[in-house]
Amino acid sequence: MFARKIALKNLICLGMALLLSIGLFAGCGNNGGSSDPTSSKPAASTASPSSQSELGAPANDPDNPWSHIDLSEPETINFYVIGSLGTDWERITGLANEKMQEKINTTVNFVYVPWSDFQTKYALFLAGDESVDMIYAAPWCNYQEHLKANAFTPLDWDFISTYMPLTAEGQASESWKEVTYDGKIYGIPRDDALIVADIAVTTRDLMDKYGWKESDINGWDDLNQYLFDIAAGESGTGVYGINAQGGWPSDIYWFRYANRIFDIDDGSATWMTWRYDTGKSFDVNDMIWFAETPEYLEFALLMAEFNKSGVFPADVMSNQTMIDDSYLEGRSAINFASVENANKLISEMESRGKEIVFLDGVFTEEHRSRRGPYMMYAACFPTASKKTERAAVALDCMKFDKEVNRLLLGGIEGEHYTLDETANIRDLGPNAAAYPWAGWCFLLQHDADPALKLQPDLQATQDRIMDSLVSPDVFPINGFAYDNSKFEAEIAVLSALVNEYRFSFCFGIFQDNTEAKYHQFISECKAAGLDAIVADYREQLQAFIKD
Repeated sequence: MFARKIALKNLICLGMALLLSIGLFAGCGNNGGSSDPTSSKPAASTASPSSQSELGAPANDPDNPWSHIDLSEPETINFYVIGSLGTDWERITGLANEKMQEKINTTVNFVYVPWSDFQTKYALFLAGDESVDMIYAAPWCNYQEHLKANAFTPLDWDFISTYMPLTAEGQASESWKEVTYDGKIYGIPRDDALIVADIAVTTRDLMDKYGWKESDINGWDDLNQYLFDIAAGESGTGVYGINAQGGWPSDIYWFRYANRIFDIDDGSATWMTWRYDTGKSFDVNDMIWFAETPEYLEFALLMAEFNKSGVFPADVMSNQTMIDDSYLEGRSAINFASVENANKLISEMESRGKEIVFLDGVFTEEHRSRRGPYMMYAACFPTASKKTERAAVALDCMKFDKEVNRLLLGGIEGEHYTLDETANIRDLGPNAAAYPWAGWCFLLQHDADPALKLQPDLQATQDRIMDSLVSPDVFPINGFAYDNSKFEAEIAVLSALVNEYRFSFCFGIFQDNTEAKYHQFISECKAAGLDAIVADYREQLQAFIKD
């Protein structure tokens, strides 16, 4: 409910590799076979808009942006979603549906899929089930592999301006390139670009028990020692330094964050990394495949020490309990969260008799933050659906009709949140836990949404993170999509190898045999064609930057 979900989700979706070829951000090539829903209309420009002045759609009624569409027949749309709902979810979505019935004569049937079922069910939803009209999609959920398999309906700008006039007008213009391939748009991304930065959280009782203060943790070495102390002192109690589910991405933290690395395609066969603290300007030739960096071997060896010392449970690879839940229940000493989500933990932990401690010392003065891509979350329209046009209208209403969007995003003002419109700041309402802000509707968020009011020490941390924010020009990769058409077979093999080894490294499963297994992994990847893929990746990225 609280912790930053991105890293958790990345790993959950990787489990689908047995059903799908993983190839995150794999190129699309020619995506024939999917019918264009606007094919019966005159040809329209399929290019993404370059400025807001190019956006818009005809409307007969200025108070009704959808008046040019025949919505006289009531319709129900099935929308498959994920996330943390809260106990008021059904009430809030019911209220939103009442408004959508008035505005667009449409009911959205929100079908919730728990995280525990998502990895197995997602591919099945796209295997020809025409009852799925909209579905959550993301690069880390094999978005482009599904795209290449013609699972998503391609759209052009004529379709969007007709059926999604508010989205055409309001969506960030730079976001469209991240979902456009072969001149077609394959998803509607969120209108919000995340700040890539997390902090570690623990609890006061554990820190006191082992003689630690938050001021003692001023870097990753300090955090590691804290975890070793927990492991030694809590052996046999059911409390662990890190009590995570078997797909938890420790490499996101101890490899990427700890070593001041920016990256792209994290967790995939084409995971490329760049150290931003070398003093050098960005050069595609300095982009290194994740496991070929010396830092990754160091990370794997550290995780092996964690494993041997009992930082992780012995059965961590088979554990299905999310680290979020383990942390709340006092069975995991630490978790990671964005500053905003960490702020939400205060009341939750107090209700459980715990005091949360924010270990922002892991984000040092040398660390930098950046905005990620808009295509972290998106909604796509499965090709098997018979209701694409109405689904698009419904999504348009949910994303950009202020009344419906704010209700779905935050619940009821005064109950689930309070709002200072002048400062564009929101605060937790008296019943905030019953409907967490954006707890499930990630793809309905906007850059302009009101910021959460933070407690003073967290606001200082947030200010420091914002002060460290770099320009997109520093790491100019947002919107890049690697076209793997030359190496589809090789990347399939590489994906299988990454799946086979990655989480064993993440949890130190190989223990004293880690370095030998690492070199074996690299050797097998090179035999699969890694060097040629990396060279091609760099060449394509260079061309993308020059465009």
